[in-house]
Amino acid sequence: MSTENSDVVGHDPPSGDGASIALTLPVSADNLFKHGASRYVLNFLADSPDINVSIRALSSITPFSERATRQAVDALADAGLLEVEPNGNAHRVRINRTRLHVPTGPIESIPQIPYRTPVRVACQYLKSEFEEVLGIILFGSVARGDADRRSDIDLWILVDDDLFAARGAANELARTLEGLQIPPTISLAEAESVDFETHWETIRERLEAEDTNWASAERHSFELIVETPASILGQSNRVAPEKLFGEGITLRSTKTLERVKREVITNE
Repeated sequence: MSTENSDVVGHDPPSGDGASIALTLPVSADNLFKHGASRYVLNFLADSPDINVSIRALSSITPFSERATRQAVDALADAGLLEVEPNGNAHRVRINRTRLHVPTGPIESIPQIPYRTPVRVACQYLKSEFEEVLGIILFGSVARGDADRRSDIDLWILVDDDLFAARGAANELARTLEGLQIPPTISLAEAESVDFETHWETIRERLEAEDTNWASAERHSFELIVETPASILGQSNRVAPEKLFGEGITLRSTKTLERVKREVITNE
């Protein structure tokens, strides 16, 4: 997520890709950008704008201490990017939604454009494979924007199915996806989420056809990690919250996923 400079609160955001947040100038806080926890805090709260959590909970989605997270929150709040509300002896923190600009669809938040179509294709396959997908989060190098040809596309999927069966299906699906030649773009119209979903069956047939000749098409490696609301809380070796929530991009959200996020980072 980028920080956009603006001399007026509510300034129209630029038309660039990805989520952004407006920063009023001049910047009053000298320490705004020096805290390592700041990017994790901003990414998580912008990715989950309906969530307000304690500073202690926020520290669990950063690789930094609670004290360092508090310092980052204080600096971001002083700049007007976060809202902090007293709640007993603690404070609840949320993104300042009046400063936040999000793209039309979460796929557009993926920093490296060539990965957007492969991720969109994977999401469509997931929706077709599982009866009910409760959440999809992109994490790892593709979410951070530092992926290269050797990088996997890492997707975390929350389902309400039998966990053992769902993980088996995900492994099969990963092999299917890795066998596809996926182009960076399919067409300008189909790159938009609504049109892509409308034409999905046609797109799928073309992707799976042996004689399809896509320009600049490439194969990608996929890592699909499946959890249920119950299994994620009991996992000692689950994906670290800072990698999943602090750096991740939520591609499909539901109330169940929002609840799971709260439960994981608060250990409730």
